[in-house]
Amino acid sequence: MREIGSQFGGVDILFANAGVSQTPPLNELTEADFDALIGINLKGVVFAVRHSLPLLNDNASIILTGSVAACKGRPGDPLYAASKGAVRAFGRTLAMDSHVLARRIRVNVITPGATATPLTEAATADPQVNEAIAAMIPMARWGEPREVAEAALFLASDASSYITGAEITVDGGWAHA
Repeated sequence: MREIGSQFGGVDILFANAGVSQTPPLNELTEADFDALIGINLKGVVFAVRHSLPLLNDNASIILTGSVAACKGRPGDPLYAASKGAVRAFGRTLAMDSHVLARRIRVNVITPGATATPLTEAATADPQVNEAIAAMIPMARWGEPREVAEAALFLASDASSYITGAEITVDGGWAHA
C-alpha cells in the first residue's frame, strides 16, 4: 500500500478478492490448516482494507468477495463457508463505520456461486461433479468470471453511488434455490 500511495497518491477502488479452499475434513483439521485458510480468506481481506483506508479517496468503493457458501454452506468444507460468512459480516459492518461513512466510501460484497475459476478447476474438469453442481443451480450452469467482474465494475462505478452495505449475489439463483 505504501508503494501504491507513493506512485498514485490515492485509491478509488479496492477490490479485495481473496479465496482458497484447501482444508482437510474437519476431523483432520489442524490449527495450521485453520490459520492458513483464515489468513488468506479473512485476515488478508481485513488487512488489505485496513492498510488501504488512509489511501482511499473520498467517494471510493471497497468491494469484498464473499461466496454463496456463506448462505448455503459447503458440504465437506465448513471452514471455507465460515471464512466467507465472516467477510460478509465484515463488509456489512464496515459499511456502517462512521469514519467510512463520513468520507462517503461505499463498502459492498459480491457473492459468487459456482464459477469456473482456477479454484474450481477440479470440479469443472470432472463431468459428474460439473453436471451435479449445474443441476442444483436454477440457471443450470456454472458462472463465468466475466459475470462476476461485471458486478464488480458496477460497484466500482458511479452508477452505484447510493449503494453501500449491500451484497450482490452472482450465482444463477443458487442461494435462493
